[in-house]
Amino acid sequence: MDVLGTIAAFLAVLVVLVLVHEVGHFIVAKRAGITVQEFGIGFPPRIGSVIWRGTRYSINWIPLGGFVKMLGEDGDIEAEKMRERGLSEAAIDKAMAGAFNRKPVWVRLLVLLAGVAMNFILAGVLFAAAFSLPVPQGRGPLTITEVQVGSPAEDAGLQTGDIIVAADGRTFDISRDLTAYVRSRAGSEVTLGIEREGELLSVDVVPRELTPEMEARGLGPIGFTYEPARIVEVPSQVSGPIEAVTTGFAEAGYLAWRIPGGLAEAVGGLLGLNPNAGTAVGPIGIAEETGKVLQAPLVSQLLFMGILSVNLAVLNVLPFPPLDGGRIAVVLIESLRRRRLPAEREALIYLTGFMVLIVLVILISIQDVQRLIEG
Repeated sequence: MDVLGTIAAFLAVLVVLVLVHEVGHFIVAKRAGITVQEFGIGFPPRIGSVIWRGTRYSINWIPLGGFVKMLGEDGDIEAEKMRERGLSEAAIDKAMAGAFNRKPVWVRLLVLLAGVAMNFILAGVLFAAAFSLPVPQGRGPLTITEVQVGSPAEDAGLQTGDIIVAADGRTFDISRDLTAYVRSRAGSEVTLGIEREGELLSVDVVPRELTPEMEARGLGPIGFTYEPARIVEVPSQVSGPIEAVTTGFAEAGYLAWRIPGGLAEAVGGLLGLNPNAGTAVGPIGIAEETGKVLQAPLVSQLLFMGILSVNLAVLNVLPFPPLDGGRIAVVLIESLRRRRLPAEREALIYLTGFMVLIVLVILISIQDVQRLIEG
């Protein structure tokens, strides 16, 4: 896939995932009687909009997801503006009746958690759909098509074109059985039987332990991509829709449980606190992976989007401003203090969190670019 196609595919995936998230906020806010001022696809400047039942629905020029703007979301800024215009307190109270910040704590928490819940539900549905489809299965010896830089495969001297015919003297007809065996031997030496230019050789390699972040990127324990001798389709392993949904949501839950640990390890590696950590992936790396996955079978595409959706859910619930989790933390603090944080302090918290988030994204993107340059 060319660069423009990769960018377009990445933006399309991003818009879908973020809009599903925002739809969660939107639905719960509406049901709770909160005044939703605008539901936007993309970010301003605005291309066009319509107003329906008191909410502006807009399409905007910057295609990076979408947003929901609620009355009172930024505190009492709107109320202060009304006071400056000379409105009475009674008129202000009436106008602010549907304000987010004037709803009970439990209502605000439900609205903030709704986006996370929608991303988790989407992931479960995508996984269920993937598990319901016939699965392409690799069979026969594996031909190495790429050796990753800095991987155990490179350290062991494996080369593109090598054909893996055995591991520790055992042959495997099914590709995933071989990869599962190698994964189970993480940290221990494995002897691979390979064919190179017609000659049989033995290569010793030590598979690495995989973090959740590495698994999400599709990295393997040895660090090479391969093509099996042939591909066959095997029927789905689930017995019906109920088992598919159960398995899909169980997989989403398992992945969500493992992501925080992998994220902490990746950030530690980024900051130099954990030199052995896997490399974090930013927007550039995700865009690159999107381009690759969209050339893969539908099963792989569904699984990839499900993984991204779970990641988006988990990241948003972390107690870090300006993410949903940070806003949830502010609401809980206010409920304990029984009064709102001063507007200036709340704005400073969100601004500081936003700046830290941007710095992390920039650092991760620099790593992405370096990885692309190094091949």
